[in-house]
Amino acid sequence: MSNFKKNAFKYSTIVALGGFVFGLDAALISGAFKFITAEFDLNEWQVGSLGFGPGIGVLIALPLAAWSSNKYGRKATLKVIAAMYLISALGSAFAPSFITLFFARLLGGLAFSSITLAAMYIGEIAPAEYRGKLVSMTQINIVVGLTAAYFINYWLLQTTNSDAEWVNTLGLKEYTWRWMLGIEIVPALIWFGLLYIVPRSPAWLIYQGKYEEAKRTLANVVPESEIDDQ
Repeated sequence: MSNFKKNAFKYSTIVALGGFVFGLDAALISGAFKFITAEFDLNEWQVGSLGFGPGIGVLIALPLAAWSSNKYGRKATLKVIAAMYLISALGSAFAPSFITLFFARLLGGLAFSSITLAAMYIGEIAPAEYRGKLVSMTQINIVVGLTAAYFINYWLLQTTNSDAEWVNTLGLKEYTWRWMLGIEIVPALIWFGLLYIVPRSPAWLIYQGKYEEAKRTLANVVPESEIDDQ
Protein backbone atom coordinates (compact mmCIF):
# COMPACT_ATOMS: atom_id res chain seq x y z
CA MET A 1 0.00 0.00 0.00
CA SER A 2 1.41 3.41 -0.98
CA ASN A 3 1.94 6.15 1.59
CA PHE A 4 -0.79 8.17 -0.13
CA LYS A 5 -3.31 5.37 0.34
CA LYS A 6 -2.16 4.76 3.92
CA ASN A 7 -2.68 8.41 4.80
CA ALA A 8 -6.13 8.47 3.20
CA PHE A 9 -7.16 5.36 5.13
CA LYS A 10 -5.64 6.72 8.36
CA TYR A 11 -7.47 10.04 8.19
CA SER A 12 -10.73 8.39 7.16
CA THR A 13 -10.52 5.74 9.88
CA ILE A 14 -9.93 8.36 12.56
CA VAL A 15 -12.85 10.52 11.46
CA ALA A 16 -15.12 7.48 10.98
CA LEU A 17 -14.64 6.62 14.66
CA GLY A 18 -17.32 9.23 15.21
CA GLY A 19 -19.79 6.69 13.85
CA PHE A 20 -18.64 4.15 16.45
CA VAL A 21 -19.05 6.65 19.30
CA PHE A 22 -22.48 7.55 17.94
CA GLY A 23 -23.51 3.88 17.95
CA LEU A 24 -22.41 3.48 21.55
CA ASP A 25 -24.16 6.66 22.67
CA ALA A 26 -27.39 5.69 20.96
CA ALA A 27 -27.59 2.12 22.28
CA LEU A 28 -25.90 1.94 25.69
CA ILE A 29 -28.90 3.64 27.31
CA SER A 30 -31.08 0.66 26.32
CA GLY A 31 -29.66 -1.50 29.10
CA ALA A 32 -29.78 1.23 31.70
CA PHE A 33 -33.45 2.25 31.71
CA LYS A 34 -34.66 -0.07 34.46
CA PHE A 35 -31.77 0.83 36.77
CA ILE A 36 -32.22 4.58 36.18
CA THR A 37 -35.97 4.31 36.69
CA ALA A 38 -35.47 2.55 40.01
CA GLU A 39 -32.78 4.95 41.27
CA PHE A 40 -34.55 8.20 40.37
CA ASP A 41 -38.13 6.87 40.70
CA LEU A 42 -39.04 8.04 37.22
CA ASN A 43 -42.52 8.15 35.70
CA GLU A 44 -43.25 6.99 32.15
CA TRP A 45 -42.84 10.47 30.66
CA GLN A 46 -39.42 10.91 32.27
CA VAL A 47 -38.26 7.52 31.03
CA GLY A 48 -39.42 8.39 27.53
CA SER A 49 -37.67 11.76 27.64
CA LEU A 50 -34.32 10.03 28.20
CA GLY A 51 -34.99 8.23 24.94
CA PHE A 52 -36.22 11.17 22.85
CA GLY A 53 -33.87 13.76 24.39
CA PRO A 54 -31.01 12.99 21.99
CA GLY A 55 -33.47 13.23 19.08
CA ILE A 56 -34.30 16.79 20.08
CA GLY A 57 -30.61 17.50 20.37
CA VAL A 58 -29.78 16.36 16.87
CA LEU A 59 -32.61 18.43 15.37
CA ILE A 60 -31.09 21.50 17.00
CA ALA A 61 -27.53 20.52 16.10
CA LEU A 62 -27.78 19.78 12.40
CA PRO A 63 -28.27 23.37 11.18
CA LEU A 64 -25.70 24.60 13.72
CA ALA A 65 -23.21 21.96 12.57
CA ALA A 66 -23.69 23.02 8.96
CA TRP A 67 -23.03 26.65 9.89
CA SER A 68 -20.02 25.79 12.05
CA SER A 69 -18.45 23.45 9.50
CA ASN A 70 -18.62 26.19 6.86
CA LYS A 71 -17.39 29.00 9.12
CA TYR A 72 -14.79 27.22 11.27
CA GLY A 73 -14.08 24.09 9.26
CA ARG A 74 -14.97 20.40 9.34
CA LYS A 75 -12.05 19.45 11.60
CA ALA A 76 -12.74 22.14 14.20
CA THR A 77 -16.42 21.24 14.31
CA LEU A 78 -15.67 17.53 14.65
CA LYS A 79 -13.41 18.30 17.62
CA VAL A 80 -16.24 20.23 19.28
CA ILE A 81 -18.58 17.31 18.63
CA ALA A 82 -16.09 14.83 20.11
CA ALA A 83 -15.84 17.05 23.20
CA MET A 84 -19.65 17.02 23.43
CA TYR A 85 -19.68 13.21 23.37
CA LEU A 86 -17.07 13.16 26.12
CA ILE A 87 -18.87 15.69 28.33
CA SER A 88 -22.18 13.91 27.70
CA ALA A 89 -20.73 10.56 28.74
CA LEU A 90 -19.17 12.04 31.88
CA GLY A 91 -22.39 13.86 32.74
CA SER A 92 -24.47 10.74 32.21
CA ALA A 93 -22.20 8.47 34.24
CA PHE A 94 -22.03 10.85 37.21
CA ALA A 95 -25.51 12.37 36.98
CA PRO A 96 -26.87 13.07 40.49
CA SER A 97 -30.43 13.59 39.28
CA PHE A 98 -32.84 12.98 36.42
CA ILE A 99 -32.52 16.59 35.20
CA THR A 100 -28.74 16.34 34.98
CA LEU A 101 -29.01 13.03 33.13
CA PHE A 102 -31.58 14.44 30.71
CA PHE A 103 -29.40 17.39 29.74
CA ALA A 104 -26.35 15.12 29.44
CA ARG A 105 -28.33 12.96 27.03
CA LEU A 106 -29.52 16.07 25.17
CA LEU A 107 -25.89 17.15 24.78
CA GLY A 108 -25.10 13.72 23.37
CA GLY A 109 -27.86 14.28 20.83
CA LEU A 110 -26.22 17.54 19.77
CA ALA A 111 -23.15 15.45 18.98
CA PHE A 112 -25.10 13.04 16.76
CA SER A 113 -24.37 15.36 13.84
CA SER A 114 -20.95 13.64 13.83
CA ILE A 115 -22.21 11.03 11.36
CA THR A 116 -23.07 13.71 8.79
CA LEU A 117 -19.85 15.68 9.23
CA ALA A 118 -17.69 12.55 9.28
CA ALA A 119 -19.06 11.47 5.91
CA MET A 120 -18.58 15.00 4.55
CA TYR A 121 -14.97 15.22 5.70
CA ILE A 122 -14.05 11.77 4.37
CA GLY A 123 -15.62 12.56 1.02
CA GLU A 124 -13.47 15.70 0.80
CA ILE A 125 -10.18 14.13 1.90
CA ALA A 126 -10.41 10.74 0.14
CA PRO A 127 -8.88 10.14 -3.31
CA ALA A 128 -11.57 9.84 -5.97
CA GLU A 129 -11.05 6.10 -6.57
CA TYR A 130 -11.48 5.26 -2.86
CA ARG A 131 -14.12 7.83 -1.97
CA GLY A 132 -17.15 5.52 -1.89
CA LYS A 133 -15.33 2.82 0.07
CA LEU A 134 -13.95 5.23 2.66
CA VAL A 135 -17.18 7.18 3.16
CA SER A 136 -18.96 3.90 3.92
CA MET A 137 -16.66 3.38 6.90
CA THR A 138 -18.81 5.73 8.95
CA GLN A 139 -21.93 3.61 8.39
CA ILE A 140 -20.00 0.43 9.19
CA ASN A 141 -18.72 1.97 12.42
CA ILE A 142 -22.24 2.97 13.43
CA VAL A 143 -23.35 -0.67 13.21
CA VAL A 144 -20.19 -1.82 15.03
CA GLY A 145 -20.87 0.73 17.78
CA LEU A 146 -24.51 -0.32 18.14
CA THR A 147 -23.52 -3.98 18.31
CA ALA A 148 -20.71 -3.29 20.78
CA ALA A 149 -23.13 -1.42 23.05
CA TYR A 150 -25.42 -4.44 23.37
CA PHE A 151 -22.50 -6.77 24.04
CA ILE A 152 -21.12 -4.37 26.66
CA ASN A 153 -24.49 -4.17 28.40
CA TYR A 154 -24.82 -7.96 28.33
CA TRP A 155 -21.32 -8.40 29.76
CA LEU A 156 -21.96 -5.89 32.54
CA LEU A 157 -25.25 -7.56 33.47
CA GLN A 158 -23.58 -10.96 33.58
CA THR A 159 -20.72 -9.55 35.63
CA THR A 160 -23.11 -8.29 38.30
CA ASN A 161 -23.97 -11.94 39.06
CA SER A 162 -20.34 -12.60 39.95
CA ASP A 163 -19.05 -12.52 43.51
CA ALA A 164 -15.54 -11.61 42.38
CA GLU A 165 -13.85 -9.07 44.62
CA TRP A 166 -13.04 -6.69 41.74
CA VAL A 167 -16.74 -6.50 40.85
CA ASN A 168 -17.55 -5.15 44.31
CA THR A 169 -14.45 -2.93 44.36
CA LEU A 170 -15.46 -1.20 41.13
CA GLY A 171 -19.08 -0.94 42.20
CA LEU A 172 -20.40 -2.78 39.15
CA LYS A 173 -23.39 -4.12 41.08
CA GLU A 174 -24.24 -0.86 42.79
CA TYR A 175 -23.59 1.43 39.81
CA THR A 176 -24.43 -0.84 36.88
CA TRP A 177 -26.15 1.81 34.76
CA ARG A 178 -23.42 4.35 35.44
CA TRP A 179 -20.83 1.92 34.13
CA MET A 180 -23.00 1.27 31.06
CA LEU A 181 -23.14 4.96 30.17
CA GLY A 182 -19.62 5.69 31.34
CA ILE A 183 -18.01 3.15 29.00
CA GLU A 184 -18.42 5.73 26.24
CA ILE A 185 -15.90 8.03 27.94
CA VAL A 186 -12.96 5.93 26.70
CA PRO A 187 -13.70 5.89 22.93
CA ALA A 188 -14.89 9.52 23.02
CA LEU A 189 -11.62 10.60 24.62
CA ILE A 190 -9.57 8.55 22.15
CA TRP A 191 -11.48 10.01 19.20
CA PHE A 192 -11.06 13.56 20.49
CA GLY A 193 -7.30 13.05 20.78
CA LEU A 194 -6.90 11.41 17.38
CA LEU A 195 -8.73 14.25 15.62
CA TYR A 196 -5.67 16.42 16.22
CA ILE A 197 -3.80 14.19 13.77
CA VAL A 198 -6.04 14.75 10.76
CA PRO A 199 -5.53 17.79 8.50
CA ARG A 200 -8.15 20.38 7.72
CA SER A 201 -10.50 19.55 4.87
CA PRO A 202 -8.97 20.56 1.51
CA ALA A 203 -12.40 21.49 0.18
CA TRP A 204 -13.00 23.87 3.11
CA LEU A 205 -9.54 25.37 2.65
CA ILE A 206 -10.35 26.08 -1.00
CA TYR A 207 -13.64 27.73 0.03
CA GLN A 208 -11.56 29.95 2.33
CA GLY A 209 -9.16 30.82 -0.48
CA LYS A 210 -6.26 28.92 1.13
CA TYR A 211 -5.24 27.14 -2.07
CA GLU A 212 -1.63 26.39 -1.14
CA GLU A 213 -2.60 24.76 2.16
CA ALA A 214 -5.28 22.76 0.35
CA LYS A 215 -2.67 21.50 -2.11
CA ARG A 216 -0.31 20.56 0.74
CA THR A 217 -3.11 18.60 2.37
CA LEU A 218 -4.00 16.79 -0.85
CA ALA A 219 -0.30 16.01 -1.39
CA ASN A 220 -0.57 13.68 1.62
CA VAL A 221 -3.24 11.51 0.00
CA VAL A 222 -2.61 11.68 -3.76
CA PRO A 223 0.47 12.12 -5.99
CA GLU A 224 1.21 15.73 -6.85
CA SER A 225 0.37 15.10 -10.51
CA GLU A 226 -3.20 14.11 -9.55
CA ILE A 227 -4.01 16.98 -7.20
CA ASP A 228 -5.81 19.05 -9.85
CA ASP A 229 -8.02 16.06 -10.72
CA GLN A 230 -9.44 15.70 -7.21
